[in-house]
Amino acid sequence: MKKPLICQISDFSPEYGGSFIEALLSLARHCRDKMGLETLCLFPGESRGKAWLQKFDEEGTRYAFIPRRRTFPFYLDSLLRNNTPLLFHSHFSTFDLAAVFAKLIFYRKAQVVWHFHSSGILTTRQRIKDLFKVQLIARSFVSRFIAVSDDAYHYTMKRGYLRNNTSLVYNGINTSRFYFHAFNRQRIRNSLGVKGDQVVFLLLGWDPFRKGVDLFIRAAEATARAHQSAVFLIVGRKETKEFVSRCEGLSSLGTSLRVIDPVIDFPLFLSGIDVFVSPSRREGLSYAVLEAMAAGRVIISSDSPGVRSTYANSAGVWIFPQEDWKRLAQLFRMACEFSALEWTNFGRLNSEYVAEHHSLETWTKCIAGIYGELIGNESG
Repeated sequence: MKKPLICQISDFSPEYGGSFIEALLSLARHCRDKMGLETLCLFPGESRGKAWLQKFDEEGTRYAFIPRRRTFPFYLDSLLRNNTPLLFHSHFSTFDLAAVFAKLIFYRKAQVVWHFHSSGILTTRQRIKDLFKVQLIARSFVSRFIAVSDDAYHYTMKRGYLRNNTSLVYNGINTSRFYFHAFNRQRIRNSLGVKGDQVVFLLLGWDPFRKGVDLFIRAAEATARAHQSAVFLIVGRKETKEFVSRCEGLSSLGTSLRVIDPVIDFPLFLSGIDVFVSPSRREGLSYAVLEAMAAGRVIISSDSPGVRSTYANSAGVWIFPQEDWKRLAQLFRMACEFSALEWTNFGRLNSEYVAEHHSLETWTKCIAGIYGELIGNESG
């Protein structure tokens, strides 16, 4: 007899698994223990060999790798010969249509969930594409849409998705992994060559234009004139480094600006920095911002849609208008003049806010509740 299961499909392959992988594992654990359903997690081939896959092995959660080809539904069917998928849950949009086609060709009774983790710009090209994806496919064959933030939700509505089967479920993180420890802080800062009184600003710079790397550099250059002890870190690889090399104001920053490779133990690394910066031009609900808040770091974020209604209610989160690098520089300078007591108070408020509003436990129960509604398993 074929065993029923939940199938998670995600275009996810970075070096650092982080809170997204923890969320998948938490949900798989809940489905197994509370609903009696196993989970199969599907990732693109680029995920092979990633260190975070070991967590799936340790918990006994199945995973496999899938091709980015039109034959995906047939490949998936070969993986599921001994199983009956009750629900396909697609993340990050790459495999959205593939999940629907797998349902239509092989698993007509399966439910389909699309999960939107970011927003975008509604261009004419996007509107034309959505005539097919949204109007013809999604409205007829997708059971539920989930948005991670107010911004992602409103963007979903603009594209024509149906309000009555779209849910807003804010991202959640395992707050117990993010804590401050003086020994860890000193160890990380020593590895970076940072002295005790220097203020360290951190930006994650993948997709550098979208993440506002150029704005960060211009604000850093304006700040460094008055605060030579400030250190500005950008995490990224080849694409980010090439983008940085073309930015204005780079030469005057010297060694105070550094582009570093991604780190595996991000929670530990957060202990060594002071301010997490998110000058994004477009954003869903950033796991990294929530992680930095949970670790007691101060946040400086652009006023992208949805930010104010999610994490900006905490006093340790400072907001500036999108594209306004001069205001960003002012906030950098304010941070450089903090007292030790101010750092502690702002950090504590951020930690408490995330623990109250964005816990992984709450997120898991919300998603499992949606599953229960769709497949008739009330224990969800």
